Amino acid sequence: MADICVIGGTRYFGRKLVRRLLDDGHRVTLVNRGRTPDPFGSEVDRRVADATDPDALAAAAGASRFDAVIHQMCYTPRDAVAVCEAFGDRAGKLVLTSTLEVYNKDTFRWEIPAPAFSPFASEGELDPAAYRFDLDLPWHDPAFLGANYGEGKRQTEAAVVERAESPVAVARVAHVLDAREDFTGRVQFHVDSIREGREIHAHPSPGRTSIVSTTEAAAALAWLATSEATGVVNVAAPDPIDVYGVCAAFEHALGRKAIITERPEPSGERLSPYSCPADFGMNVDTAAELGFEFTPTADWLPDLAREAAKEA
Repeated sequence: MADICVIGGTRYFGRKLVRRLLDDGHRVTLVNRGRTPDPFGSEVDRRVADATDPDALAAAAGASRFDAVIHQMCYTPRDAVAVCEAFGDRAGKLVLTSTLEVYNKDTFRWEIPAPAFSPFASEGELDPAAYRFDLDLPWHDPAFLGANYGEGKRQTEAAVVERAESPVAVARVAHVLDAREDFTGRVQFHVDSIREGREIHAHPSPGRTSIVSTTEAAAALAWLATSEATGVVNVAAPDPIDVYGVCAAFEHALGRKAIITERPEPSGERLSPYSCPADFGMNVDTAAELGFEFTPTADWLPDLAREAAKEA
């Protein structure tokens, strides 16, 4: 049994992460703003703090020691420095939730050259320890942060690796799908479009991308928190998929054909979020080598599509 602190943990795969940890017998402390209800009742300890406020986060951490701290709400290098200072060496491991978007060559800013990423990038192609971060950029501005999400996550990784006083694991998570808690609206977009006979736009000869279910993303984070694994680990199903493959699952569930139209300049409103101009995803060999095997898309996407069709 481990003592684990989860920063966030009230929605999407964060909620499934907490449920997984509790079911595995671990003690869980939640740190968040206390604005979103959670279903865990007396099963968890709760501490209220805005993770972007260093003083509040430090007060919430107090003198407590945890076997692992999992930060699900870390978007800027300032947030990264705050969590490192708040917990110091009282975290046995610091686990950061990051994103596939760090490999997006189109999101590099300020004349930072993008590496020549492979179509399905491996972790070593972007080393957080070799990346620089800038605490003076206007990360407090929501518009700036929204326009620089990928860059914010790259700098967040770099800051955590440099400032943490404990071992670090960075989970770079692929596009996450869930049938019920469709936080992104991506699943609902496909269900509604197919059911209502609306066009789904795609890039010409669309590439494949990496996806993962909320259940598996949660399982991977729980494993990172409780295993000896450290460093950067890609979190995704082993078999990338294109927009046609995604739509096929929903077509079968709904009993209707998708109207997919390839366009040189696809409309943003109708563009499938799983259509890429070229292959863009992640290699997951590292996770397998460390002992975590992801479930192939074909083994879970059809069930998710059926559930989503019923929920809609």
